[in-house]
Amino acid sequence: MSNVIVIEGYLIQSKLEAALKSLIGDGWIGRELKVGDTRRRWDMAYRLDGATTVVEFDGDEHYRNALKIKVDREKDAIAAELGYSVVRVPYWVQLTTETLRHYFGLEGVIEQSFPHGFIATKIFPASYCELGVERFRRELEALPVVMRDAVIQSLEARAAEHGLEYVLPNRLSDLISNA
Repeated sequence: MSNVIVIEGYLIQSKLEAALKSLIGDGWIGRELKVGDTRRRWDMAYRLDGATTVVEFDGDEHYRNALKIKVDREKDAIAAELGYSVVRVPYWVQLTTETLRHYFGLEGVIEQSFPHGFIATKIFPASYCELGVERFRRELEALPVVMRDAVIQSLEARAAEHGLEYVLPNRLSDLISNA
C-alpha cells in the first residue's frame, strides 16, 4: 500500500476512524453502530474478506469504571454471537505501522511521532478499578515487546515525576525495574 497515513499528536477516536476508513475503503461500515437490539453502540466497524470487525477506542473510563467494563464485556459477547471480531484500542497506545499490524492484521504505513504510553494523560493505572488493573496487565502483556517497553518507560518516567504510588497500584509495581 503506497498511502502514508500521518497521525498528528496523540491518538483519539476520530483519528483512528479516519485512518481505518482510509485503509479499508469500500469495506468501511461506519461509526456509532447499534449493538444488537440494545441502546449501546460500537465505535466503528468494517468488513474485509467477508469478516466484520468492530472497533472500540477505549479511554480511561474503560479502566476506572467497573460497570463500563461490564458493558464492554456484554458488547464483546454480542459481537461474538454475531460472528464479529472485536478490536479494542486502549487510550495509552498510539496508531503506528506496528500497531496496525498487531491489532488489525492490516498492512499500511503510519507516521506517528507521539509515543506509546502515559505521556499526555494524568490517568495512570493507580487510578484504575480492580477489573481495570487486570485488563491493563493483560493488554500490556499481549503487546509486541517494542510497544510494551515504550509503555513501561512512560510509566517509569511518570513514577519519577509523581511517585510510584500515584502511578501504579502495588500489584503492578513489578512492571517498573527500579520499584
